[in-house]
Amino acid sequence: MHPALADHINPGCVDLVERLMNCHADSKWAKFFGKCNALSEALNKCLGEEFEIRRRKQLIEARARRARVEAKWAEQREDDRQQEEFERLQKERNTAVES
Repeated sequence: MHPALADHINPGCVDLVERLMNCHADSKWAKFFGKCNALSEALNKCLGEEFEIRRRKQLIEARARRARVEAKWAEQREDDRQQEEFERLQKERNTAVES
């Protein structure tokens, strides 16, 4: 059985979906004996290819998002390091003035 087949999610498989639905509608009993199996297998292959395309696109987008987050984290760590250094110097100056 196929997942919900939407035109906007699987644009490359619309023709196969329609042909399979028509095959099922035209031959109510023949579909149980394998008449529509070739279309079903072609649709499975098409859906697999569509899934792989989406997966690769999402992987590229996720890696780009992760790189942006990593850059922000590095910037934040540098800011924290500079703030700690500043506070350390302030503390040293205060102790030197008090002495």
